[in-house]
Amino acid sequence: MRPQTRQVTTTAAALLLSLSCAVLGVPAAADQPGPPPAGAAAVLTPTIVVGSTAPLPTTAGLRSQLQGLIKGPGLGNVAIVVADPSSNTVLFERRSASTRTPASTLKLLTAAAALTLLGTEQRLATRVVVEESTLTLIGGGDATLVRGKSSNPPWEDSASLRKLARAVAEQIGESSVRLQYDDTLFTGPALAPGWSNSFPADGVVAPVSALMVDAGRTSPSALSRVQDPARQAADVFAQLLRAEGVKVRAIRPGEASQDATEIARVESAPMIDLVQRMLTESDNDLAESLGHLVGKAAGFDASFAGGAQATMQVAEDLGLTTDRLQVVDASGLSSRNALLPATLVELLSMVATGADSRLGPIAPGLAVAGGTGTLADRYRERSARPAAGLVRAKTGTLTSVVALTGSVRDVDGRVLVFAFLAEKVSDIEAARRTVDAMAARLAECGCR
Repeated sequence: MRPQTRQVTTTAAALLLSLSCAVLGVPAAADQPGPPPAGAAAVLTPTIVVGSTAPLPTTAGLRSQLQGLIKGPGLGNVAIVVADPSSNTVLFERRSASTRTPASTLKLLTAAAALTLLGTEQRLATRVVVEESTLTLIGGGDATLVRGKSSNPPWEDSASLRKLARAVAEQIGESSVRLQYDDTLFTGPALAPGWSNSFPADGVVAPVSALMVDAGRTSPSALSRVQDPARQAADVFAQLLRAEGVKVRAIRPGEASQDATEIARVESAPMIDLVQRMLTESDNDLAESLGHLVGKAAGFDASFAGGAQATMQVAEDLGLTTDRLQVVDASGLSSRNALLPATLVELLSMVATGADSRLGPIAPGLAVAGGTGTLADRYRERSARPAAGLVRAKTGTLTSVVALTGSVRDVDGRVLVFAFLAEKVSDIEAARRTVDAMAARLAECGCR
């Protein structure tokens, strides 16, 4: 029986990386699922994905496996697309013509825009310049800047204000200075359209700023965020300078003149690491920083609007479905974002086949079911356990929205990509269990 298919829209060429490259097994533990079946942790190359001889699931077979779960508890109104990137076909879809709120799965488009426009090697610099007796601390959009040494592996060597203060003190000794702080790299509002004003206090995201330390948290271990991250970063930097013997007389916002001389800088990890961290951990602050930087790189403002415009432009340039695509932020926190499920499936199909080498780093950035990031504590239920270690995906959650989009290798060895986007969800946890179970059905089912 031949599957019912339609073509997936992609236009870029040249093979590089598989979406499921380095599919990871999950260590067995008392509160974790056991390891995946033998052979499940194989590394899949683009050649294997593109030239796969594994049987292709049929639409009828997929429907028989997913239909019962679609009507499961708490799932609400779900749109589904399951595709085979190797043959460039959609195998199963449900309500795929309706736009959905992507929640944090929008970060996949942010990642694509960042990798396309910023590359993989760029580092974000936080600098100090001096003119006469005035120091200026200049933010470069590094949302991973910390005050001391990070305790979050593998980010122990993140750029830190302490390191920057020591470098400045080595240059100026125990001088008496005024301190300015400059966060003018980013423009526009600090909160995006559709965001709640309570997001910072609730610990969801900081007001977006080109200069922040510890992601604007009120303390390094806190969840809640300050209202003015740039001022907080300057206050922390002043404290660290004083600890090094520098006398800081005043702190104020300001821009350095063209005649100021740079005396110290610290730099972030390379862009590839920032993008992958954003995806694995679904880091909202990092996503918004990258979104603003993408806007500037594309020639627009380094703002929510500029980043959104650049992201939609990249999606169109990649040949993705952009009909009715609406982007207003980079993290997916806004309920005003909207897209068709096909847009995400097309992007992940390009990653899976290596159709655009710039997108390759997205694959290892996706969380592993039952193992890493936002999927570390999922796939422990019996219904989802067979997919542990076999699914790599980006999660998304907002009030009444649950999303999961990624890749999975089925029991026959066929790599599939999928998007499950549910709205009007009445029970978030139940909906998560259901979409996880649907991914597990894809892993278990040959569906021929």
